[in-house]
Order: sequence, then structure tokens, then C-alpha cells
Amino acid sequence: MKPETVEEISEIQPRKYLVRIRTATAEYEGMFYSPYPKRRLSDVLTRMEQFINLKDAKDLATGDCFQFMVFSKASIETVKVVKEWS
Repeated sequence: MKPETVEEISEIQPRKYLVRIRTATAEYEGMFYSPYPKRRLSDVLTRMEQFINLKDAKDLATGDCFQFMVFSKASIETVKVVKEWS
């Protein structure tokens, strides 16, 4: 799955998603960038290691904004795609 040449690397554009993540204590919305644009989001999340990264995240209850957030997959109850860009 890894690109072999510089041309292949430059052609790969990450797919981005606006996702809503619910944990036991709060609900957040932010941008998730998939390094594998040809795969479904569920496949990407399953294959990822222990953590999921969000950029420009927002706590939906309090309105607090964060440039970057990291979630342990064990703490996530649900992940919902709000919007997708290819």
C-alpha cells in the first residue's frame, strides 16, 4: 500500500472528514485526516493504532475550541461522520 515513487506520493491527497466523537464524558467535533484516501473511514479507524487525532476540535457542550486533540480508541463510544471531502 505504500507509494513506490515520488510521483505516487505527490498524487496521494488525504481525505478529510468532519467527525463527531462521543466519549463517556463529552462530545467533540473536529477534522480527521485519513492517510488512506481510497479506504472507508471505518477501515482506517480499525487499522489505526491506539489513538485518533482531531484538528480544530470543539467541545459541543461548552463550546471550548482546541487546535489539536488526541483520543484513545478505548475511550470513544461513537464516531459519526458529519461531512466528507474527497
